[in-house]
Amino acid sequence: FLSNAPAHGTSIDLHTLQHEYQIMAKLPGFSWDAITLATQKRRVLHIVADKWDNNGGGHFERRVAFGCDADLSSVRAEFKNEWLRVSIPRR
Repeated sequence: FLSNAPAHGTSIDLHTLQHEYQIMAKLPGFSWDAITLATQKRRVLHIVADKWDNNGGGHFERRVAFGCDADLSSVRAEFKNEWLRVSIPRR
């Protein structure tokens, strides 16, 4: 069973820019194919990452709510060097 504690070394930051919101999540030890992004009720972005290894694995899960100016139908994401970058355009 996975612990309720956040996976070791993970973090998340949200930045509000003029034309988009940016989420930067540090996910050490996770791989791109184990990360899921989903939207809920057109205002919530759900980020989930899981890993399984000899050390017991890890789980990362966050929900981020946005105002009506966020266009969650046009979310873009990239994962590089343990960093997940998610861009959400603003209307």
